[in-house]
Amino acid sequence: MTTGTKIRHFREKKRLSQEELAHLVGVSQVTIGNWEQGKSIRHEFIRKLATALEVSTDFLLEDIQNATLQVKPNTEIFENNFEITIKEPNHLFEDLNKKMDFIINRFGGAK
Repeated sequence: MTTGTKIRHFREKKRLSQEELAHLVGVSQVTIGNWEQGKSIRHEFIRKLATALEVSTDFLLEDIQNATLQVKPNTEIFENNFEITIKEPNHLFEDLNKKMDFIINRFGGAK
């Protein structure tokens, strides 16, 4: 599987548009499209791209045949033994996380 194919696969798994991924990486939407089509990626963007897609740089650059790809969701386990799994980019959930923390802190101990 080529790097471009992996970029597109993980972007779609994370439900990101090319424009959203471009914003996370600091490039244009056209650049993301070029990378997905197999154009070369400048070294300085590889780490940002891997971070945004939640994969390692080695995995992103390695040519893998017949690989099974999965997105690692963000998972938090709280003291009350409940778990929250978020499968979207963290930046979209900052406000939600603050509100949830408030609710948990305010009402978490109430029975």
